[in-house]
Amino acid sequence: MNPAAEGGYGQESAPDRRTILVVVQELVMERFRVVERIGSGGMGTVYRAYDERLQREVALKEIEGADHQRVLREAHAAARLNHPSIVTLYELGEHAGRAVLISELVPGETLATLEATGRLCDRDVAEITADLCDGLLHAHARGVVHRDIKPQNVIVGDDPRAGRRAKLMDFGIARIAGAPTLTAAGEVVGTLAYMSPEQAEGEVAGPETDVYSLALTAYECWAGLNPVAGRTPAQTARRIGEPQMPLGVHRPDLPSVLTETVDACLDPDPELRPTARELADCLRAEIAELDAVHRLPGHDVPDGDPEHTPSSGSARTSVLALLGVAIAPVLGAAGIGGAAAALGAAGAGVRSRAVLGALAWLWMLAAAVAFGIGSDLGIGDGDLVGSLVSPQSLLGALVFAAASVGLGWVLSARHVALALLGAMIWAAATVAALAVVGDGSLGSGPAAVVIAAAVAVALEFGLPRPVAPAAARPPRLGRAGLAGTGLRAPTP
Repeated sequence: MNPAAEGGYGQESAPDRRTILVVVQELVMERFRVVERIGSGGMGTVYRAYDERLQREVALKEIEGADHQRVLREAHAAARLNHPSIVTLYELGEHAGRAVLISELVPGETLATLEATGRLCDRDVAEITADLCDGLLHAHARGVVHRDIKPQNVIVGDDPRAGRRAKLMDFGIARIAGAPTLTAAGEVVGTLAYMSPEQAEGEVAGPETDVYSLALTAYECWAGLNPVAGRTPAQTARRIGEPQMPLGVHRPDLPSVLTETVDACLDPDPELRPTARELADCLRAEIAELDAVHRLPGHDVPDGDPEHTPSSGSARTSVLALLGVAIAPVLGAAGIGGAAAALGAAGAGVRSRAVLGALAWLWMLAAAVAFGIGSDLGIGDGDLVGSLVSPQSLLGALVFAAASVGLGWVLSARHVALALLGAMIWAAATVAALAVVGDGSLGSGPAAVVIAAAVAVALEFGLPRPVAPAAARPPRLGRAGLAGTGLRAPTP
């Protein structure tokens, strides 16, 4: 995914020289030679260009379909800002009747791309969010509010000399404190799924609005879902300002101080939210406690699916999960059918894990009845259909479904010690539940269930990723509390 296509000015790779020969055109503003189109988003199209005066590559954004007042506001807002965590605006001009913004070209990818492809760990998210807090403090001190913070508007640099620094881009709808508004009273500006309650109501957006949107972005990265985003815009709009599931419910392994601070940043009352300074202090106090080895799962389900939760299954395909379920009769034939309750945990979400768990049970029972293989499950009288729909069979399917969902949740604890502890508790509960199915024979072999849980943990944590380079991580500042001050822009 090209970052520029998501509204930013990022550079993903070196230009294709064959393409350059086709797209090179006349100089823009008698200085910037267009090299190639790298995407579109926000209010216009973004190109890679070369500044022939200063001998450097830049991002050239051609504004389409916007009046000059709005373009000037973007330029004036961004021109006030000069910070390592904000994409730098170099120049504003006009070409062929359209406004043109010349900005810094950042080698890297958007946070949305990194999140979707599973290339972030817990510590990465904290470092990126802390970088963005720094940029917001700089902007807020100069009376500039971004108003559209989301993963698509964050570029994460990959320059090894500068470290993995995150930058905010596209201040196109930023409000300059004290400047006349360019929107009608009550008009909503921003991206619905990341919009603060006061912004959705059409009220004046202050620094607290940016804190809300940034915290929601971090929540999404850690939890694997945006709790506000629904399947439709109307569903999303109804969720704005409603109480959200605490981050700690999705990620009980994260430090409680961190999860509670993120939750506080999502308070519907802007006056009760921590400031960007407080959020940054909390993040940096906890960074050393966060996992820098295992990668968070990417998104292989649609954004906004409320049933998507982080788990090892999120990174697996349905085909592999079904192949795992297919071995259920083999486990039954070996007399360790209880272990098959773990197979459905390979699913990609709560619903898929429950379905796969139930399928594992039904497939194992069907094979046992139809082909006479496997140990006695205590169910079935030779009638395949009757056996599958009997109350005892449905109870077994329910137990397997619940077990699969439970083990998937256990494996989301991104630390091996917590996962092992949870797996042992899961195994004990599963054995107890299986003991009430049929004649109880499935609950008589607890060792198989324990081994299955241990194998699942081993598969989840057996391939650790390298720890991020120390140069890319901000220094730990000590275990700071929530004390701190933040700047609020004056209300016009």
